[in-house]
Amino acid sequence: MRRGLDGWGTGVLLRELLRGTKGAKQENRQKIVRAVLSRAGNQSDLVRRSGMSSATVSEAVRELERNGIVQTERQGRDTFVRLAPVDGVAVGVELGYQKTVIVGRLAHHERHESVSRTLQVGASSGEPHWVRAVAVAVQELVSEFGEPHALATLGLAVPRMISPRTGRFAPPTLPPWEEGSAPDVSLAEELADLRAAAGGRDRQPLPRPLIDNDANLGALAESVYAHSGREILLYVKASTGVGAGLCVGGRLFRGASGVAGEIGHVMVDPNGRFCLCGGRGCLETLIGADRLVDRARLVLGERITAYRSLTDMIEKARVGDALARRMLREAGTQLGYAIGNVCNIINPNVVVVGGSLAQAGSLVLGPCRDAIETTAMAAAFDADRFVVEASTVEHASAQGALLLGLEGTTYRD
Repeated sequence: MRRGLDGWGTGVLLRELLRGTKGAKQENRQKIVRAVLSRAGNQSDLVRRSGMSSATVSEAVRELERNGIVQTERQGRDTFVRLAPVDGVAVGVELGYQKTVIVGRLAHHERHESVSRTLQVGASSGEPHWVRAVAVAVQELVSEFGEPHALATLGLAVPRMISPRTGRFAPPTLPPWEEGSAPDVSLAEELADLRAAAGGRDRQPLPRPLIDNDANLGALAESVYAHSGREILLYVKASTGVGAGLCVGGRLFRGASGVAGEIGHVMVDPNGRFCLCGGRGCLETLIGADRLVDRARLVLGERITAYRSLTDMIEKARVGDALARRMLREAGTQLGYAIGNVCNIINPNVVVVGGSLAQAGSLVLGPCRDAIETTAMAAAFDADRFVVEASTVEHASAQGALLLGLEGTTYRD
């Protein structure tokens, strides 16, 4: 069987490249393929991202180039490596509470060449509703790339804790899901049903969706695309829920049970509101999007039209609404205090804030940074090396889900 690009049918080459390997040499080759699938880069960058020696990477790249799998270009003293054109579309899905974002690109394309779709359905819509809507949207997005391209990898980001050992929800299983729920399995079944209804014309087996926490995958995208040289990156996603993802040396740190980074469930008020997690006074009960809007409505009552959403609150703050500006400043401060305490424990190089709250820009990030500086020790807040910024990767969690599919997908023989 040929290993080059010629002679393969729809998506078969990519499937073969991602198939489980035997032997150190094949494993090294696949590590390079996965790294280049995520982001084309210099050979020195591949050394860092793959964790292999320079000599091992050079040997693997030469073999892959001989087989027509990668293309190289000399750039000064380094060599730039990209994947040769292949059949197959990589897709990432970010399932939120109120909406869903889907991104997709040809496997050998770069992030800026990806296309996206936003659906006004989410986890709160109920599983039958969102699963159907997402499956249809994925199918439509893939079809836009035309023949012979088919769905090759699929990642799913969810706003819940996922056990790295089982790939299922880590306890406690929180609403809107119930014990035994498996959103990745439901999505896979719906995609299979849609293909069967269309006559099953695509001969390539559907990929198994890979699932992880949305903040984890946001951290992965930021680490790969925006901060590849940073040793420790903390990504905080503040939307309906509040969570954080941690990348160390370019690799996700999930913890033993998958609950690393659950900053939203750090207790900040022992007499505060009860939380879905069973705790009380969690950060999420103070600065979660729905909670901020509810608190504003309590103040405004029926006298003034209340904010419809956090986005609406941010828009009003930008044009001078005093209450909205005050609430966002305080939310940024509360978030910063929590992040500052985390900085004293893990000492990150960079903190990236994403999610709906980050859309407020300096209204939130300014107070957040000040509070981090107040809370974190001087050594943990080294102004010359420490970075606090809003996310620059559009749809970071969806892009991270796409990377999860590329970096973690394996196929059974």
